[in-house]
Amino acid sequence: MNAIKTIGLEHIYPDGTHALSGVDFEADQGEKIAVLGPNGSGKTTLFYHFNGLVKPTAGEIQVFGENITRNNIDEIRKRIGLVFQESDNQLLAPTVFEDIAFGPKNLGFGQEEIKDRVRDVLHKFDIESLAQKNPSNLSAGQKKRVAIAGVVVMEPEVIVLDEPTSGMDARGAADTFEILDELNNEGKTIILSTHDPNLAASWADRVYLLNKGKIFRSGAPKHIFADEKLVADAGITHPVIIQTFREFRARGISRGELPLNVLDFLESVDAKIMNIRCAIAGCDLSAGDEVCLEMEEGMLVANRGREGLRGIVVFDCRKGEDIAVRDVTGDLQQLAGSITIIRVPGIIEGGSRSVETEKVRDILDKNKNRRIGAMGTSAKVLLGKMGIRTDFEFDVAQSGMLAALRGFDVSIFASGGMAERVMEKVKERKIKYSVIEL
Repeated sequence: MNAIKTIGLEHIYPDGTHALSGVDFEADQGEKIAVLGPNGSGKTTLFYHFNGLVKPTAGEIQVFGENITRNNIDEIRKRIGLVFQESDNQLLAPTVFEDIAFGPKNLGFGQEEIKDRVRDVLHKFDIESLAQKNPSNLSAGQKKRVAIAGVVVMEPEVIVLDEPTSGMDARGAADTFEILDELNNEGKTIILSTHDPNLAASWADRVYLLNKGKIFRSGAPKHIFADEKLVADAGITHPVIIQTFREFRARGISRGELPLNVLDFLESVDAKIMNIRCAIAGCDLSAGDEVCLEMEEGMLVANRGREGLRGIVVFDCRKGEDIAVRDVTGDLQQLAGSITIIRVPGIIEGGSRSVETEKVRDILDKNKNRRIGAMGTSAKVLLGKMGIRTDFEFDVAQSGMLAALRGFDVSIFASGGMAERVMEKVKERKIKYSVIEL
């Protein structure tokens, strides 16, 4: 079922500005959608229609199959949460706690439930230390996180975010998107606007290209960015990973479908072209020596031998020096480490409080020297209170798989249903894995 649908949507402002022209838009329940376009393309105006902040000049907008009317506007706004691009337009209370509590109060919740909800969302967004601060004294990134928290606390079915990462540093943006992914995993529809093609390509299930108030096209990121002329006509640049792939393909190095992430890009590189590998000499070697390649601390190391991955040394070298190895035979995948996916109960299942920490320590004691990552609120809280440092802060699933491909064994703690998503991605890459339920 469509969560939001527009049909021929038009909007003309009183000064004559034609902001939207014949926009047809659909967002299905549970989707992640990015509306991609340059500044002034109509993204904000489109989003204002989604919960009735502005009325269309022409066309229709439907929310869960119903047109927005005076009679249902309050119910619509309970189901559709909107985060403004300018956080100052949304933060009005004297403290962060009161600001986040404002929405639940308007929805008629009791005092205790309001306090519980606000505490939970402060914790989820890691902004507990800001609770008693005046929002006007916060940084732009902090304001944005508070504004998003103020919408999430009301538990809408659809969360609409206008340029959600503006003003955030890399850590804040990564943490925020992890929370959005967690909410999406719980069934919520996430719609955001951005002018960043890298974000749209790597995150969204579906992308809409919007410019000058018109939809140029919508579809899966691979299909959208495959059309170079379309993207150029829409006033958008290509994601860096796709630009790099096209340059490699033009030189006969890469092939296959467009990559949307580093792992896809690595798979696009033709192994026959790249039959010379860089490695570290594990002993003194001479040109022409046959060597075997092994992974040690994430690096290829060449030693004398005939087993496993083999190749021929290109030039003389001493132990510890960089070396080139040609005519490499065998599959580097056989040198990959394994991934253990440790499922932590989600918040609605009891969260980190329901986990026996001794069981976690036993697991880690049996798997020492592993790289560790955490995805989702419950997983991060669990490792935080146990004092366990993580090796992966951003894009944990991809970072963990890249580490495994470099020979490291990896443990990924994942909250609730996020564990299933990690498992699907690891399966797709054919990396050895196991799953542990806490």
